[in-house]
Amino acid sequence: MSHPALFEARHLIKRYGQLVATQDVSLCVNDNEIHALIGPNGAGKTTLVGQLSGQVPCDSGEIFFRGENITKLRIDERVKKGVVRSYQITRLFKSFSCLENVSLSVQARQGSSFSFWSNIKDDHPLSQESESVLESIGLLDKAHVLAADLSHAEQRILELGIAYATQPKLLLLDEPMAGTGPQESELIISLIEKIKSSASIFLIEHDMDTVFRLADRISVLVNGVLIATGTPEEIRSDPQVKAAYLGDEHV
Repeated sequence: MSHPALFEARHLIKRYGQLVATQDVSLCVNDNEIHALIGPNGAGKTTLVGQLSGQVPCDSGEIFFRGENITKLRIDERVKKGVVRSYQITRLFKSFSCLENVSLSVQARQGSSFSFWSNIKDDHPLSQESESVLESIGLLDKAHVLAADLSHAEQRILELGIAYATQPKLLLLDEPMAGTGPQESELIISLIEKIKSSASIFLIEHDMDTVFRLADRISVLVNGVLIATGTPEEIRSDPQVKAAYLGDEHV
């Protein structure tokens, strides 16, 4: 008997007036899997990940996590269950240090009352866990640097660390490579591969080399419609996908 998927979306629909952003979209993410979503600009990818995270309400359809229907749960309720989203545009407390940003995430996961304004160093378990997260993402030497003073790539890495600190079971990543150069992208790829050891990942990404390198499975969204799902090899060779999006570049 096969095990149910970790995360499953069934027949999701989202309309904005006459525009149908997602149309009868069904997909799943399995345990310890990186499932990538690709498609042209305006395909509905960000709307879909918004539906999966709880930011965008569904007009129709259902979402399940570990067999539980979470369609009506708020963002914070999904986070507590382990469904966490990282954003395409970095969202950090720029006037806080890296350590403080991560500590807030750890406290949120623990359901803390946010007695945060006392010195973090006085809370040894919190400080140790936050420093451990920073070490795992290569930013421990920047622990007391303000987020505003980090490079763009370092801010993207910190954002991933903040999401990682919630100990997600499913991490929704919206274009983590956006605005980064080759060297920084390699750091982010390494971090994503590290996260995969403890969490499944649903990844939106325009960099096709990264997608085909990281993904176990790929889904293709065009005009709000999911036209294909398969392994990287299956997606490379799918005539409909090549005609709609990939062309011959990644054959």
